Amino acid sequence: MLRNIAFSIAAISALSTPMQAQAKTWFEVEVYVFERQTNSVEKWQDDNAAAPNRKNIDLITPMISNDITGVALGLNGCTSTDWSSSEIDCQDPLVSANKTAFPSQVPFSIAAASEQQAYLGDGPVLLAESQSEFGEIIQAVRRESNVRSLLHLTWQQDMQSRNRAKPIRIFAGKDYSEDFEYSGNAISEQVEDEFSGFDFNSSFASLAPEPQTTPVWELDGNINIYLSHYLFIETNLALRQPIQKQTASSEYFQYTEQADIDKVMSPFLQSIPMVQNRRVRSGEIHYFDHPRLGIVMQIRKMEQPTETRPVALLLDDTEVNTAVTDTNLDAIVDAIVDTEAESGPESMVDAIVDTEAESGPESMVENAVATEERTLKSF
Repeated sequence: MLRNIAFSIAAISALSTPMQAQAKTWFEVEVYVFERQTNSVEKWQDDNAAAPNRKNIDLITPMISNDITGVALGLNGCTSTDWSSSEIDCQDPLVSANKTAFPSQVPFSIAAASEQQAYLGDGPVLLAESQSEFGEIIQAVRRESNVRSLLHLTWQQDMQSRNRAKPIRIFAGKDYSEDFEYSGNAISEQVEDEFSGFDFNSSFASLAPEPQTTPVWELDGNINIYLSHYLFIETNLALRQPIQKQTASSEYFQYTEQADIDKVMSPFLQSIPMVQNRRVRSGEIHYFDHPRLGIVMQIRKMEQPTETRPVALLLDDTEVNTAVTDTNLDAIVDAIVDTEAESGPESMVDAIVDTEAESGPESMVENAVATEERTLKSF
């Protein structure tokens, strides 16, 4: 029942004036990150880096990576026809697997090739370099000594409440994956033995572990921006640096009393955290300070999207009125649940049903639009 109501509201929204544009929740964000290459008296713990958040939205990877699945496996991969066929197991990694090649260093500037604009229903949109405004700031910071620029990018996004907002993945600098695991431990060198000449192209090759392919970036984490009466910026970043860490001389000794005696210095990739949360105003330039990092950010007001992507205009009227993506459907269902929890079912569901029964679809549209507008204004 709830899903049917969500489809009805989505169809009504397609016929009515877009409320998201009127709510003015789209903003433009620009971020500039740099490293302070100075000696700090701050002592950092040798904690392992946190695992990446799967809910992050990654604007950087599509701009710097290449899909090498076919090259890596010597396979053509599965087509859409193969996926629909039961004769081919596309879940089998020997048939189809995603492999991505990354550069050893992330470019400083991450930008779209041409100027972009956001459309209704879009996720965050990466903008072109010509749409950024930090040129003078970046030049001024680069003139300072002991400063190394790491990353600069600009995007547009529709701000959501904290429980609905999705962080933007941020990573930059060098890839340490050849020397260190994601946890920070050094990758042990392979010792030659009687098996070093073994032919791993044989049928036993599948028993050997695959080499690490996930990059271990020098700067990694995310930035979450959400709307809760005010705008908030939440940073959760880590700057990695190689250090020498005191460890047990062997895996055996670290579990015995001899661990305090038999200590050696081993390479370790230390993660220096930068976790902050700040309330901000749009239009103001904000600086996030840290002994090893600096972040300059600005959230700007922008012209609100008023139309969907042009490809949607090629659909016939029936498809436009009834088409709904899974993402939009989830958002609509969440909105219904939130409104029902706060004000009771009469606030949205019963109002739409009663209006349709009494006055027909035209009154239903008007009432639903008014209700949707009140819901969006609450953000």
